[in-house]
Amino acid sequence: MEDIKLSVMITTYNLQDYIDKAIESVISQNCDFKYEILVGDDGSSDGTVDRVKVWQKKYPEIIKIFVMDREPDKIYNRIERASANRINLINNAGGDYLIFLDGDDFYIDDNKLKKQVDILDSDEYEGCIACAHNIWMYWNEDKKEKINKADKLKVVKSRDYWKYGMYLHSDTIMFRNIYKSGIVDELLKDYYDDNIIMFCLMDKGDIVYIPDTMVCYRQLENSSWNSVDDMEKNIINLMDLDVEFAINKSFKRESILRHLYQMYFIWRNPNDVTEELYNKYCTKINKGKLSWTKHWIGYKNCSNIRKLRMSLWMLFMLLRYSFIKINRTLLRKNL
Repeated sequence: MEDIKLSVMITTYNLQDYIDKAIESVISQNCDFKYEILVGDDGSSDGTVDRVKVWQKKYPEIIKIFVMDREPDKIYNRIERASANRINLINNAGGDYLIFLDGDDFYIDDNKLKKQVDILDSDEYEGCIACAHNIWMYWNEDKKEKINKADKLKVVKSRDYWKYGMYLHSDTIMFRNIYKSGIVDELLKDYYDDNIIMFCLMDKGDIVYIPDTMVCYRQLENSSWNSVDDMEKNIINLMDLDVEFAINKSFKRESILRHLYQMYFIWRNPNDVTEELYNKYCTKINKGKLSWTKHWIGYKNCSNIRKLRMSLWMLFMLLRYSFIKINRTLLRKNL
């Protein structure tokens, strides 16, 4: 029996208007290897699951569905639910390689998966942990914008990727299955977002970047991410810093530099951390022992002496950061 080469993991929640396009774009891929599609639904209340079942009936050997329970009217934590959904898919994936696809996004190159599998299979890139590529931020056919701009294939060093704040969307990142025995770190079950997906790969090898633009990343005004303000987005991203420290301390310097902007944003706008916003994340931060995040979101209520120490640290880091800013700009410009 042929082993599964690739597991495509699609995550959904109330995406009945988009899920057909996502699945169709995977099914239409020109693959000369065995693959599976795992659809993880976060308890949709529209017709998303019914649409997936139609596809499963057509391709029962390829498509598997996993539906999470959701109590009506209960307010759930967006990050925890998305993390649980993704991790459940990983724990059920049998492929040598893994890749995520958000259920409202879609592939636009029928050879996308084959291109990435061929690279990861090649002897030339056997030391690389992942293969990624360019992506469109997509509003409609007349309005779309590239996230990355590099025009040639290259190998990106993991430490450079993390330290200089580079970004490759999770839809584009095909990676070797390092989770054959399942995800064992309990902390990841609450925090497995796009950046942590990538961070878990950082000490396993470098990244092959393909300049081809092969996915549309749909921009929806009512998405869970676009529905929160800038301060909340920065708090959410800063929470990753504590998770990264817990997972891999050898990247501590790179992680601090990567998340310096979030600390700076909170430091410059302390009054925007309202009591309501603080309380919203305080329980989660205390539960996960996210000390750096707690430290900064509580800045405005600190003693004057502590504020002074934090401000001096921030100014020192900004000065230090200025010395690598030119390199960061050049590297990001070329990716």
